[in-house]
Amino acid sequence: MSNIKKFFSKLKSEVKFSKAGEGHRLNEQSSTPRSAEPKPRPPPSARQTSDGGTAARAAAEAAQQRLQQQTSWQQSGASSSRTADSVRRQAQRELEQEKALENQFQQALDLKDHYFGNRQISVESSPLVDLSNLLFKAPDVFGDDICLPYDELQQQIENTLRLQLESEPMVAATLLFLTCNQKDKEKLNACKEVICKYFDNIIANPDEEKYRRIRLQNKVYAEKVASLKYAAELLQAGGFITSDDKESIVYQERSIEPLTLARDTLMNGEPIQVQLDRNLKIFLPTKERSSVPPVQQLPKDPLFYQTTVGDVLREKQRQKDIIEKEEMLRTKAMRERDEKPEPSVQYRYTIIRIRMPDGIILQVIFQSNDRLSCLFDYLRSYCLIYDWLPFTLISNGDRRVYTSQDEQSMTFNQCGLVPTALLSFQWNEQALREVLGQTPNFSPNTFIKPDVLANATRL
Repeated sequence: MSNIKKFFSKLKSEVKFSKAGEGHRLNEQSSTPRSAEPKPRPPPSARQTSDGGTAARAAAEAAQQRLQQQTSWQQSGASSSRTADSVRRQAQRELEQEKALENQFQQALDLKDHYFGNRQISVESSPLVDLSNLLFKAPDVFGDDICLPYDELQQQIENTLRLQLESEPMVAATLLFLTCNQKDKEKLNACKEVICKYFDNIIANPDEEKYRRIRLQNKVYAEKVASLKYAAELLQAGGFITSDDKESIVYQERSIEPLTLARDTLMNGEPIQVQLDRNLKIFLPTKERSSVPPVQQLPKDPLFYQTTVGDVLREKQRQKDIIEKEEMLRTKAMRERDEKPEPSVQYRYTIIRIRMPDGIILQVIFQSNDRLSCLFDYLRSYCLIYDWLPFTLISNGDRRVYTSQDEQSMTFNQCGLVPTALLSFQWNEQALREVLGQTPNFSPNTFIKPDVLANATRL
C-alpha cells in the first residue's frame, strides 16, 4: 500500500483545475344405455296370440314407454342447454367475487403498510430536499478544498487519474478500475477474481505459453472482464499487450515481477472514497429581526422547508390518519411501535439545523445512517468556541433531549431526525454553573468561533 499512498501524495500536489362442462346430443339417452332400450313390439293387429287382451296391453305399455323416452330426450337436451348457461353465469359470478376479494385483500395490505409497516421513502422523491445543492469531496485526491456535485466530482476523479496513466500506470489503472466500477460490486469482484487467476497462472507456470495468451473472444474474458471499465488498461499495466492478429492479448515479459506487483496492488487497492460535504451555513439575525423566525420564513433556500398547498393537504391527511389509527383496535405491541420512530422509513441524507440561544442558526448535512454522535463531534471540532463544555440538543418537534453521552449508537434515521430537523442548543446547566463558579469572567453567551462567524449569512 505504500505505493498507493505515495501516489496520492504526489497526486495532491499536481492536481490543478477550477471548481364450462361436456353436453349431450338431443337424440342421446341421458341415463339409460342403448342396450337397455325396450325392443319395439309388432302392432296388436299383426300379432297372432291366444290372449288378445294381454297383447294389447303390452303394446300400449310399449308405446307409452317410447313416448316417455322421447319426452325425456327432449327435456334432457333443453336441460343441458340451461345447465351450460348456468355454469357460465356461475363462473362469471365467481370471477367477480374473487376479484372483489383480491381488491379487499390489497386494501387491507395497503392499510397495514400505511399504519404499521415497511414504508420505504426515498429522499430523492422528497420535495423538501434539493439534491443538486449537495456537494461532495474526495480528500485523498483533492483535499478538503474542492467540493462538487456527485456526478461532477466522479468525472473529475476519472479525468485526473487518466492523466496519471503514463507516469504511474499500475496505480492509476487500478484506482480507475476500482473506482469507476464500484457501483456494481458483484461484477467488480467477479472481474477481480478472473484477473487474479490470469496472474496466478502465469506466476505459477512462467514457462507455459498457454497461460500467457488470452483470447479476446473467450467467453469468460468477454463477459466478466472486457465489459468493465479500465479492465483492459489494468491488464496492460500488468504487462499484457495486444497480439499482431488483434485476437488476443499476450504477456511477453520474461520476468513475473510486474505481475506480482500488479496482483498485490489490485488485491490491496480500494476505490477512491467520496465524502458528503457538511456544507455548513450560518444565518445571523439582523437588528430588524432579532427573534428567530419560523423555519419557512428563512431565506428562499431549497434546502429549507417551503410550505405549499400540498404540504397543507398532507398535514390534514396525517391528522386524519392519526384519528383513524386511534379508532382502530390495536394490540399493545402496535401501540408501542407507534411511539417509536419507524426504522423502515429510510432517507439517504438529512439536513440538520441548530438554533443557538443568541438567535444564530447553523445548518449542516449528514447521511441519515450517520450516528448522532457525528453531529456532536462536528460541532465541537468546527463550530463551538468552548469545545470542552458539555451541551444538549432539544428537538423542536417532540422536545426530546439529546446529549453527547446519550444516543451514541442511534442514527439520525432511528431518531426520526430526517429528512430535516430543527434542534435547539443549550449548555449543560450543571456544568455551566460549575464553570461560572470557578471562572467569574466566563462568557456563557458566546457560542460560535469567530472565524466561523466571519462567513455567516445574514437573515
